[in-house]
Amino acid sequence: MNRLFAVVAVAVVFLATTLCVSASAQSVEEQIKKMEIDRAAAVVKGDVAKLDKETSDDYTLITAAGQMSDKAQMLIAFKSGQSKLSVDTVSDMKVHVYGDTAIVTGKADVKGMLGGKDATGQMLFTRVYVKKGGHWVAVALQQTRAATP
Repeated sequence: MNRLFAVVAVAVVFLATTLCVSASAQSVEEQIKKMEIDRAAAVVKGDVAKLDKETSDDYTLITAAGQMSDKAQMLIAFKSGQSKLSVDTVSDMKVHVYGDTAIVTGKADVKGMLGGKDATGQMLFTRVYVKKGGHWVAVALQQTRAATP
C-alpha cells in the first residue's frame, strides 16, 4: 500500500511540475506577444522613453531597406521625426522561448516613415528578446518587406 501511495505521489508531482513548466512557457509567449503589441503602440505614440526602456543598449536593427543601426540611432530617428508611423499593427506572431531568450516572428502592417523613407506596407519581422535583470528586453530586430502577390 505504501508503495502504491509513493508511486501515485511521484506521478502527481511529475504531472504538476510538467503542467507548471508548460504554463510558464505559455505565459512567457503571451508576455512577449503583449510586449510586441505595446511596442507597436509606443512607436505610433512616439513614446521614446518606453522604447529606450525595453531595448538593450547593445541592440542591433536591420531595416527592410537593408541598413544596419543600433539603439542610439533608432531612438534619435524617433526623437527627430525621421521615423514616425501612424499605423503599426502586428499580427501572426509566433514566439519560441529558449530559456532566457525568446524569438518572435510576425507581420506588421505599417504606415509612415522609417529612417526618413516611406515604409508603408506589410513587413515581416524577427525580434530577439533576452531576459536581463529579470526583465525582457529587445536585443535585435530584422525587418523584411513582404512580397506582393
